Amino acid sequence: MLQSSLSVKKARSRRHAQSGFTIVELSVAVAIAGVLLVSAIALVQVVLRQSRANDTVSSVPRVMAQIDKIYSRTTSYTGLNTDTAIGFGAFDGVFNITGASPNRIAGNTFGYPTLVNIATGFDGIANSNTGYVVTFTGIPQSSCSDIVTSAAASGVRGIVVAPEVTAGTTALAPAGMTLNGISIATAGTLVRGPATGGATAVALKGPGLQGQLDVAAMTNAAACGTNNSTVSIGLVNWK
Repeated sequence: MLQSSLSVKKARSRRHAQSGFTIVELSVAVAIAGVLLVSAIALVQVVLRQSRANDTVSSVPRVMAQIDKIYSRTTSYTGLNTDTAIGFGAFDGVFNITGASPNRIAGNTFGYPTLVNIATGFDGIANSNTGYVVTFTGIPQSSCSDIVTSAAASGVRGIVVAPEVTAGTTALAPAGMTLNGISIATAGTLVRGPATGGATAVALKGPGLQGQLDVAAMTNAAACGTNNSTVSIGLVNWK
């Protein structure tokens, strides 16, 4: 018996309806796409953060070598600050130099200022200016250990780490490293002392550690082990 035209139309209609996606199927597809997108964004952030950390590490020996070169014929670092360091080329293309002298800023790869300060009284003599510190601010806590470890391997003589209350606002004393309980007399030991905004961990090369920095100690809660999202990392040198 021949099918009626109505039956044929219903059959075609059912086949047409079954060829699309159901709401459940669409919901699952959107959910999967969302998960993939979030994962991709997270991966990009990790890669970007690692790249910035690598750039920071690679800049360390260049910055400090240029400062030491300029002051190699002097007995102190008198006159050294961020602006003068920018002026004699201590900061290369890795840094974003903004502003006008004498208030120029050297932005690091994480977008926060890099500071250069004299370590006054570092040798126990007031205003001797025989030391200095290059401070990278706004360093993500997750990048702290990598930067500290690599900086130590690059030949840096001293490292200071302090958790930041506000990202990019240094937790180290702006000048006079002895304000953080740091002096040449403490070389070879780990020092923990007060600092603006929180505790500080310090490691300086000295006889007690056979000239090696106690990098492992920098993972404590006063330094890279902090719960704060960012830290200030100061790299120290002296005459």
